[in-house]
Amino acid sequence: MYKGESQFYYLFQLQVGYRYFSVVEDAITSLSLHCKGWISVYVDPASPCFLGATTTNLNDMLVQQTRWAFGLMQIGLSRFNPLIYGPLRMPILESLCYAYNFLESLYVFPVYGLAIIPPICLLYGIPLYPKVSDPYFIVFAFIFLASRLKHVQETIAFGDPLRNTVYELRVWMMKSVACYLYAILNAILDRIGLHEANFSLTSKVVDDEQETRFKQGIYDFQVSPKLLIPLCSLYILHLVAFIIGTARLFQKSDELLAQAVLSFFVVIVNYHLLEGMFLRKDKGRIAPSVTLLSIAISAIILGCGSLLLFY
Repeated sequence: MYKGESQFYYLFQLQVGYRYFSVVEDAITSLSLHCKGWISVYVDPASPCFLGATTTNLNDMLVQQTRWAFGLMQIGLSRFNPLIYGPLRMPILESLCYAYNFLESLYVFPVYGLAIIPPICLLYGIPLYPKVSDPYFIVFAFIFLASRLKHVQETIAFGDPLRNTVYELRVWMMKSVACYLYAILNAILDRIGLHEANFSLTSKVVDDEQETRFKQGIYDFQVSPKLLIPLCSLYILHLVAFIIGTARLFQKSDELLAQAVLSFFVVIVNYHLLEGMFLRKDKGRIAPSVTLLSIAISAIILGCGSLLLFY
């Protein structure tokens, strides 16, 4: 190696390389390089530059998404928070884009509010949204329908089948309810020194039964209970609220229609959870212990809701 080449490698090692402050080392490295003035270039050659394998079962997907969300929240809670570290080193819009990416797990708070409060109020006949006869009802209906139709348009424009719209919505709901919850908890524990971050690759190997279910489009619920219980608990809550709330529609249809539609939407989109808990008998179903514990948690949530309403 000649002198110039050795100097180049020394400079490369000094200025380029992954940071391992977080389990998502690519994200913190990207932020650091952009703050140093590097720019990104979008490359889309006819032949793919890189090929890789993706997860093929629900457990690995949820574990992977939890790890990524945890790593991003690690950065968001550190001195590298883009809202603090970025504005003096990069354009403000770029800082906001990084902030959205790193702090996306905060979605968990409004999602849980939307997943718990409307069904409880529907169950007890308390209206939250404007009446159907109220002109402001059109605003809520337009926002909901427009967001769903936009998702459908993006799916079709990308060349995917229409059913992918439902799959993507399911994944977003599962990430928001389960993955983001544990990501924030782990990031806070890591911040105060009670949790040690670790990096482990997600398994891409499946057995014959898992592969068969994957090819048939059947969910394999051999998943860690701590990831399934939040999903199943909220699903049961909406299912009960919709069944009982439907009876209340005969009395207050003008006031409770929006909440009933919201619970019906959650029940229909996540029908695979209903199948896994009550209809399937194969090895890939949701364990009965998880179902029973989820029913108990749903009952506790409903009980707490009734106490709050009483006081």
